[in-house]
Amino acid sequence: MKKLLLSSLFLALCLSLGAQEDAVRLFAENPDRAANNMHSYEFNPIQDTKAPKGFKPFYISHYGRHGSRYEQNSTFGRAALEGFAHLDSLGLLTDSGKALYADVNAVVEAHKGMEGSLTPRGAREHKMLAARMYERFPKVFKNKDRMEINSFSSTSFRCIVSMCNFTNSLTEKCPKHEFTFTSADKFMAYINPSLNIPRPGEVPAPRQTMSAEALARLRSASGSASAAPQGYTPATGTPGYDFKRFLTPLFKDYDAALKELGNPEPFVRAIYTTGGLCQVIDFLGVDIYRKYFTPEELVYFWAGGNDSLYRMWAGSVENGDVIRYAIIPLLKDFIEKADAAIQPDSHRAADLRFGHDTSVLPLFALMGVDDPQNRVFPYREAHNNGWYAFFQIPMATNCQFIFYRNKKGEVLTKVLYNEKEIPIPGVEPVSGPYYRWSELKAHFYNLIDKAAAPWNA
Repeated sequence: MKKLLLSSLFLALCLSLGAQEDAVRLFAENPDRAANNMHSYEFNPIQDTKAPKGFKPFYISHYGRHGSRYEQNSTFGRAALEGFAHLDSLGLLTDSGKALYADVNAVVEAHKGMEGSLTPRGAREHKMLAARMYERFPKVFKNKDRMEINSFSSTSFRCIVSMCNFTNSLTEKCPKHEFTFTSADKFMAYINPSLNIPRPGEVPAPRQTMSAEALARLRSASGSASAAPQGYTPATGTPGYDFKRFLTPLFKDYDAALKELGNPEPFVRAIYTTGGLCQVIDFLGVDIYRKYFTPEELVYFWAGGNDSLYRMWAGSVENGDVIRYAIIPLLKDFIEKADAAIQPDSHRAADLRFGHDTSVLPLFALMGVDDPQNRVFPYREAHNNGWYAFFQIPMATNCQFIFYRNKKGEVLTKVLYNEKEIPIPGVEPVSGPYYRWSELKAHFYNLIDKAAAPWNA
């Protein structure tokens, strides 16, 4: 038994180290990924699997997170700015320290009065996504019998501006189409149903009937959910985070500066957070991650936030039941709009939705595709299992259902996650990523019933 336990621990350690090494490699390749869900969208090459013979695309159903945005408030750099100002007044900053001080201040100043708004980069992301959609599926937009494109947005201004940039880009390609735009509280019931997700330990009145088992899972999740995200702690003998390596170049006298700072982690963490925002306001030309942090240091600060995102909005052991239940209205909206669009008398070419990470990631969780390997695990294990928020839920994350039809009227569908074809676990495809819509829809309704069951028991 002892040997089995030791073997299991050794295997877990090996997997953990492998995941850590993978994260280090990915950050060395692109340090901006350490910003988690603040990471800007990566426009990678697209490859399409050929559709079965005779099937052509005719309708697209889409949900897109808003593009790159400013942080929600301007307090993210406070600990760094206060520390720098104090140390500068004592004459303890080197030229490198003063340069970093100026960089942090520039990012903070750029946010004032713009908190939560879409950035120019966010606008470009949606313009490019729309252009790529048109170029990838031109037949959808060149069908003279389908000239309607409906757009629905969250009431959040950054989502509305994202919708404007996306549709303006499409308008340039197909100016004769009829575009409609909708944004109102009424439609938030499916655009952002996650607003109604109960916080850990809280069960709103409509959900008082949830089963004892589901309630126990929800309450057990609350014990850890309120804890602050934990940093990555390296195993003995592996490279970890060294505050001294980061701080020494910034200070003329390291020991004197550390005496003034006390615990340096809040100071360095504020610099890390600020560094993640450089990419979303790339017009500043400031780059903190590449100039000051090593990939190992970025992993230290990134891991806890990564795992927290998995707990809050993905299919984690602790909170997945809540997430999947709350997002049911959005998946139903995809189904209902698709059923209407595939009718012979429909003139709809596309339904476009613009919202938040707090809806599109739960949608992927309900469909069982929020993890690349379709797994579910405790949230603190996310970063050790290859669940990376910078890939799973970056800015402008999108879900696209592409519908195909042949002359017999048979309808196939493929699902795209950030423009990539993905398999849907639990459904047999016709070929490649193409599924019969009737079978895919039945599967989705089964998932909906399964997600609702604990709450309606």
